[in-house]
Amino acid sequence: MSIVQYLRLFKCLIQKNIPLYVHYGLTHRCNLRCRMCSIYQDEKEGEELSIIQIDKAFDFLKSLGIIYVSIGGGEPFLRKDLPLIISILRKKGFFVRLLTNGTLTNEDLVREVILNGLREVSISLDTLDPQKQDYICNCNGSWEKIIKSIEFFRNILPNDKAMLLINTVVSPLNIMELPELSKFVKEKGCYISFVPVENNGISEFSFKESEHKYIDKSYKDLIKLKKESRNNIFNSSLFLEKSHQYLKDRKHDWRCDAGKLYLSLSPGGELSACHKSGFSISLAKEINKNFVKSEEFKSYSEDLASKCSGCMRPCWAEVSFLFKDKRSFWEMLRMRLL
Repeated sequence: MSIVQYLRLFKCLIQKNIPLYVHYGLTHRCNLRCRMCSIYQDEKEGEELSIIQIDKAFDFLKSLGIIYVSIGGGEPFLRKDLPLIISILRKKGFFVRLLTNGTLTNEDLVREVILNGLREVSISLDTLDPQKQDYICNCNGSWEKIIKSIEFFRNILPNDKAMLLINTVVSPLNIMELPELSKFVKEKGCYISFVPVENNGISEFSFKESEHKYIDKSYKDLIKLKKESRNNIFNSSLFLEKSHQYLKDRKHDWRCDAGKLYLSLSPGGELSACHKSGFSISLAKEINKNFVKSEEFKSYSEDLASKCSGCMRPCWAEVSFLFKDKRSFWEMLRMRLL
């Protein structure tokens, strides 16, 4: 990390209103049709930024002070120029994490993105049961493909300053597997992050009151595992505690910092405080640094947060907790040092 980036982090810790992080939804295209996800339905022909537009957009984001980029989708590996995109962002000095479903990788692809500077990867794995994973993903053989992808990254990522993270969407389909998933992933040499499902009204992903006891049991075990000195649970204790309650009542009691600490960039280059926002600035058409830093934009972000029904997405919540909760800060610092 450069001196400038350290200073940026220190300033953010003090002021807590400077955007450091952007989630870039590189594409809405996806090769899977997971039962709890509908992102692929947002795909619009020709909406994705070109390499030239990406280069220009991230020059602008760097000028705002962004230092960390999370590349998701859809499925980023559907962009054939993904290695070049990673190279561009790394050469600009960004920390980059790639979020993938892990079903499209092979050894050559993994080696190419790593050679272009990728050091942090998140791969989706929801269960230890191959048939259940296939059901969730609507894809035969998905579990085996994901495990192979984990092996590719684990074997090729350099040991120093690299992180391999498994993302698990928590739902009624896997609630009793969570502690075992954590142990399985630890044996693979990976961290794990538990993401409460956004059920969007789908009954099989909604917890019944009779299932709350399973949430209680699993999260009690996860919080206990988190206290171990060399645990592999990437979530903060605060996130686990709030996720425990959120899964039961769908309510959140944390203050979102969308527009302050983090921003969202769509495949077509629409920059907004959050992907749920109806307001955005087109980085493909205009660059307005002053507006993003203006009181008007800050006021808009405050209004958005106050009216939002809320979520428990780690990419948002954990950033807020990191800068506002001392326990979460020290947990992350300890994990990074170890």
